[in-house]
Amino acid sequence: MQQFYELARDQRMEAQVWHAVDNQSIAHFHSAVELILVEEGSLVAMQEGRSRVACAGEIIVNSSYTIHGYTTPAHAQTIVATIPLATVPSLQTSLSQKRFAADIVRAEDAAECAHLLQLAANPVHEQNQNYINGLNLAVLALLVEKVGLKDKVPSAESDLVRELLMYLQNHFSEELTVAGTAAQFGYSAGRFSHIFNARVGCSFTRYVNGLRCRMAEKLLRESNMPLMDVASACGFSSAHVPSGLSGIRRAYATPGDSVSSCQIPLNGLQSERKSWLCQKPNTG
Repeated sequence: MQQFYELARDQRMEAQVWHAVDNQSIAHFHSAVELILVEEGSLVAMQEGRSRVACAGEIIVNSSYTIHGYTTPAHAQTIVATIPLATVPSLQTSLSQKRFAADIVRAEDAAECAHLLQLAANPVHEQNQNYINGLNLAVLALLVEKVGLKDKVPSAESDLVRELLMYLQNHFSEELTVAGTAAQFGYSAGRFSHIFNARVGCSFTRYVNGLRCRMAEKLLRESNMPLMDVASACGFSSAHVPSGLSGIRRAYATPGDSVSSCQIPLNGLQSERKSWLCQKPNTG
């Protein structure tokens, strides 16, 4: 799962194009334009709190700094492209100041772009950054021609959520409550929850636990930390350890609960650790 403000992605100066299966991503944003071509199945795309379904042949378009995420209802084979604006200098100014006029490009308008993305995702070309940049420039230029650009509409709520997602990226392992975080940002708990749910597409508690789950997955793949230490490092209660990573994702607390006190049973991650260590890390 991806999440929050992706500083690491913004620090990359190279575009990335890769194949992905059954995408799952909680809300995040970055300065790069992100395109997702659905080759098979369907994907539910969330952008600035609105959810839409993209089907085979369609392209999801996430403009620079748009808050977005996605889930796979059943199955999806996709190509994902993240395109730093610095790699397309002739479009950099317009794409940083404006956003695409459509969030999903329908199949009948997306065929040329889809072909170019498939070429860029071919592993044969993965070391040829100039080739990939050229294809990405062609894709973006076609999208500008087909769907157009429009002015970005300033939104205090979107600005708040972007600031909040950056805050949560740095503090998700701490004890967090809706009321306490809302007060820190100058909002009542009710208003804060309403804005968060509307713009991010899930509850505050669910989102924070999503961040913790992703970090737990990373630590299980990349370290030999004891399971209780993994739980503690990710902000889960020391008295309860998740019973498998798939279980962690489903075991979100109810809205309004203190995230630190959510009772996620944490027994039995030994077999999960073995299975995760045998898997290739998720590069998406």
